[in-house]
Amino acid sequence: MKKVISAIILIIICFTLVSCAGEAITPNEPYDMGDGIVISEYKEINFTVATYNIQGGEATIESVKEINKNLIDVGADIAGLQEVDNLSKRSGKTDFLEIFREGSLNNVSYFPVMLKNYGDTYGIATVSKTPFLRTHSFKLPYPYNYEKSSVEKRIIMRSLITVDDVQVAFYTTHLSYENVKMADGKSLRETQINYILELLQNDPCPYKIVTGDFNVLSFEEFEILTKNGYLTVNNSENKFDTYKGNDVEFLAIDNIIYSDRLQLQNSNIFNSDCSDHCMLYATFKTVA
Repeated sequence: MKKVISAIILIIICFTLVSCAGEAITPNEPYDMGDGIVISEYKEINFTVATYNIQGGEATIESVKEINKNLIDVGADIAGLQEVDNLSKRSGKTDFLEIFREGSLNNVSYFPVMLKNYGDTYGIATVSKTPFLRTHSFKLPYPYNYEKSSVEKRIIMRSLITVDDVQVAFYTTHLSYENVKMADGKSLRETQINYILELLQNDPCPYKIVTGDFNVLSFEEFEILTKNGYLTVNNSENKFDTYKGNDVEFLAIDNIIYSDRLQLQNSNIFNSDCSDHCMLYATFKTVA
C-alpha cells in the first residue's frame, strides 16, 4: 500500500513540475524552402526595407498610425516589425494590424508568440506593398525542454515576396536578450544566430534579407553571419544606435542583414516618439 501511495505522490509531483514548467518545446516541422521559388533572368531593381521594434504593450492607435506613416515616409516597400501586440488584453483587444491594411503597406503577415504567465500574445509581423507568395514561421532554439516564464520563446518569420518581378526572401525576428546557455555551453543568442544562418544557407532565393531586433551586446555577435558571406547595415563602420533605453550599454541592436546578391545603396534611422526604438531602413539594388 505504501508503494502505491508513493507512486501516486511521485506521479502528482511529476505532473506538477511539468505544469509549472509550461508547454513542451517541440521541434520545427519540416519545411520546403524551395516551395514557390522561381529562378528567373537577372533584373536590376531598387527597393527599400525597414526594421522597427514598435514597443509592445505601450502601443496605442495613435502611435501605430504614426509608425505606419513613418514607414511610408521613408518609402519602405517591405518592413519587419517586432513586439507587435494585436487583439491582446493589455492593448484593449485593438486590431493594430488593420491600420497597416488600410495604407500602402496593406499586405500583412503576423505570427504571435504565446508566453507562459504572460497573459497576452505578441509577436512579429511583416508588412509589404506587394502580396506574399509564401509566409512561414520557425521556432528559434530554446535552452529548456519546457517553456519557462524566465526566458521568452522566440521565432523567425520568412516571407517570399515579389518586388518588380523579382523574388525576395524577407525574414524578420526578435532574438533573446536573456544571458543563458544551451546544453552545449553556447549562448542562447549565438545558437539562434547559427540557426538563422542555417535557414539562409538552405534558402535558394538569391536575394535574402533578415530584419530584426537582435539584442546583441556587440557587433562581434554577427560574425557568425558575416564570415559566411552575409553583410550587415548596422556595423562598426556605419553604426546606428537604434535603441533609446538606458538599461543596456550597447544600443545598436536593430539590424538588417543581406546576401551578397544585394548592394546597399543607402541607410539611415528614423526617430520619433512612438517607440523606444528608432526605425532602421535601407535601400538595396539587385546585382548579377
